[in-house]
Amino acid sequence: MAIERLVDRTRGAPRDSYLDLLRVVAIAAVVVGHWLATGIVYQHGHLSGVDVLSVVSWTSWLTLVLQVVPVFFVVGGYANALSWSRYQATGGLPTTWIRQRALRLLVPTSAYVGVIALAVAICDLAGVNHDDLSQAAWALTLHLWFLAVYLVLLLLTPALYWLQRRLGNQVAVVMVIVAVVIDVGVIEWHWHLIGWTNYVLVWGTFHQLGFAWHDGLFTGRRGGPLALAVSAIIALVTLIWWGPYPVSMIGVPGARIQNASPPSAALLAFGLTQVGIVLLFAPVAARSLQRPDRSELRSRIERANRLTMPVYLWHMVPVVIVAEVGYPTHLLAQPAIGSGTWWAQRVVWVGALIAVLAVVLVVMLLVLRNVGHPRRVAPPRRPASTRGLVVLVVGIAVSAAGLGRLAVQGFAPHGSLDAVTVTAFAVGVLLVWSGGQHDVPGETNPEEHS
Repeated sequence: MAIERLVDRTRGAPRDSYLDLLRVVAIAAVVVGHWLATGIVYQHGHLSGVDVLSVVSWTSWLTLVLQVVPVFFVVGGYANALSWSRYQATGGLPTTWIRQRALRLLVPTSAYVGVIALAVAICDLAGVNHDDLSQAAWALTLHLWFLAVYLVLLLLTPALYWLQRRLGNQVAVVMVIVAVVIDVGVIEWHWHLIGWTNYVLVWGTFHQLGFAWHDGLFTGRRGGPLALAVSAIIALVTLIWWGPYPVSMIGVPGARIQNASPPSAALLAFGLTQVGIVLLFAPVAARSLQRPDRSELRSRIERANRLTMPVYLWHMVPVVIVAEVGYPTHLLAQPAIGSGTWWAQRVVWVGALIAVLAVVLVVMLLVLRNVGHPRRVAPPRRPASTRGLVVLVVGIAVSAAGLGRLAVQGFAPHGSLDAVTVTAFAVGVLLVWSGGQHDVPGETNPEEHS
């Protein structure tokens, strides 16, 4: 069977440092992008956040460099295809694989949500101004949308990978067509509710191409990735230059069309450009990184890769800490956003955030060093139960919905902790933890090589 051939091809293969490098570079771009896009204004004893893109219009062009979330999804698709195909070949069950992969995200995310929710509740009890608390609590959740979408794609991975093996890239083509049709409907006929499906379709397209990459559909075909990148660039330029889409690949407050919420045809073209470039350079980068004299570099990349999840979760905490300390005490100056002095101060700003983030990560990793690695058990084989599957699906749906709501509204939309959403998220995590836990059949670790 094809799945066994894939397992034979990857068993014993060295860890793919190119995937690790892509994750590390992408997380660095995301973090720096969030930090640069956050402007802080301190007036009349209150701090408020300002989206730099809405004040300095030319910064929209920077998103063409710093918006790298498509890279996360194509790499995630590759890693999920590798993990699932190997686990499936040993007789492993979808419920077990989905559960363990989901818990890798949900357990550390639960720690983050729990810590921030507790901090918000304490600040509220201490009498912190509700407007300040609401803004700070929202800044600490804006990045959680990614985890909500990724959880849904994890749940769909066994089914989508099954389709990939039978239909190849036709699956991604269909997803692109449907996503474009929905996007036109959102713009022309205000299909706002239906538009939410593009979060799965657009980001899922990149994830699906990660499956194709893993299965070797682009191997030895440099023309394929090149054609993908070139055609996507042409489509992107056309959509922005002659079409109605803005340049910014992230949301800009007040813009009539938002490329990221929901993901638009322009963002789809932009992401396909990135995917094509990633695939184009994959053979050269992989060979270069696997050279014997690059062992130390590979080791450093692998160590940095282990920090990508903690960095992603906690990287907005330093923004709140530095702003609360630096601006009221005048340790940080407050030049006009977009001025030359303000841009020069970005060096100090980013440097301070890096230092504080390092401290936050050390503290959190020491306290939560065993979090994020659910204990692996090896109970006897038994068929997967319908109940376990239903519990798992409901758990992921509730968890993803909770994260999505937090990303939109923040922890304290009205100045007090949104206890309902936080509790719902916690219930979802508990359901995922319990769903399928008696259905673990194989001897192969589903986290291997991921």
